[in-house]
Amino acid sequence: MTHLKSILIVFIFISSFHLSYIAKSQSYVAVNIEEEYEFLTKHWMQMSEDISHYYGLSAFCDNSEYRTYTIEVLEQLHHYDSIMLDILKDPTADIDISSHEYKKTMKDIEKFEGDYDLKAFISFLRESCMTRNELEKDKEKLKKEVGMYSYDGQVMMLEAEVNKYLKKIDKRILAINKHIHHIHPDKVKPFKMVSSSN
Repeated sequence: MTHLKSILIVFIFISSFHLSYIAKSQSYVAVNIEEEYEFLTKHWMQMSEDISHYYGLSAFCDNSEYRTYTIEVLEQLHHYDSIMLDILKDPTADIDISSHEYKKTMKDIEKFEGDYDLKAFISFLRESCMTRNELEKDKEKLKKEVGMYSYDGQVMMLEAEVNKYLKKIDKRILAINKHIHHIHPDKVKPFKMVSSSN
């Protein structure tokens, strides 16, 4: 539970800083995709670890701030993946990687953008939360059951299912992070974003 509290504190601090920064400026700011993706990857891996446990899933289901923050981090990762995809598809971009690396990068990003997009993540976690809510509603009754039909058994099964899904997302994010460090997108193209849309 300590991790979740730390993440929420960081989120509240970043959000308040971000909002005050936006209020002061509408200018363009330089963005280092390599650093941003690394930062978001580390954040995501901690959140994924937390949500894969029942207490973390419960926090995701019950705490709208934590849920929103988790979704926003994943949304940002997808945003940078889309930029990477644009760079890879740009015939004028001078990318210094082998054709094998190029194909692998494209495959990993397209798989992440397709099978594990934001809509799929939200849908999966919504179903997981519904299952979790049913377990909590039937908790006393399930405690009388044995084995996999007991409350603990059902919790373990839900954790295993959530963990399996999140590990697939983790694998893609880590692979893409590695590709980004090979490509160095900020050396290929300079990126600027409007500060109010960050």
